[in-house]
Amino acid sequence: MSYIRIIPSLLLKNNKLVKGKNFKNHKNAGHPKTTINSLSYQGADEISILNIDDNLKLNDQINLQSIESFSANSTVPLTFGGGINDIETATSIIKSGFEKIYISRGIFKNKNLIKNLVNNFGGQSIVGGINILKQNHKYIILNSKEENQDIINFIKFLEKQGLGEIKITFVDREGSKSGLDLDFCKLILKNTSLPCIFEGGIGNLNQIKDAIEIGVKAIGLGTLITYGDYNIIKIKSYLKNYNFNVRL
Repeated sequence: MSYIRIIPSLLLKNNKLVKGKNFKNHKNAGHPKTTINSLSYQGADEISILNIDDNLKLNDQINLQSIESFSANSTVPLTFGGGINDIETATSIIKSGFEKIYISRGIFKNKNLIKNLVNNFGGQSIVGGINILKQNHKYIILNSKEENQDIINFIKFLEKQGLGEIKITFVDREGSKSGLDLDFCKLILKNTSLPCIFEGGIGNLNQIKDAIEIGVKAIGLGTLITYGDYNIIKIKSYLKNYNFNVRL
């Protein structure tokens, strides 16, 4: 049976959790270990932790021990991303107790990175991140060196690299509570067989329901669970009332 996945998306900076809007203006959002423990207890299906701290060196033993402590506080699968640009760093993260590696900017720095990671850890362990920005009615990929890169073709390129999942983040909606870009979600779902996580804009329970009704199977949540009066139990109970398959 296929379940709808509710995936808290946490941002890490200066060893603290932060949250912003449109990838800017980040504010303190709590302590990582406490939050991870709480979200695990509430029944999150997975938890994604993205390092946005340029000063966090993942090859530093002290930092690795701190990251390892995150997994010790979780009873659900964890994904870690940010600053992973080579096999050695990815190996350290996997050994720290994380089930998956998230790669976004690293894809554009090294086109062979995904394939190398897949060969070493298996496609099921690799999540390819695509940050989409809508400008003047046109969709572009943030951090891509190719200004006019076609998003669907890029997703198909990632498929051929063998990764197991993609995560789409709508940058211009992130933190806005305006809902996902459902039309673009439909377009992506129509053109890939890969599991997709969608994030960016979810501000209430009805918007989650709207997304699931068009075929979305996994939703990343940041603002809703950080600043809203919601927890995973409440979210899943709401979805269960509409007969969606969720793990309670």
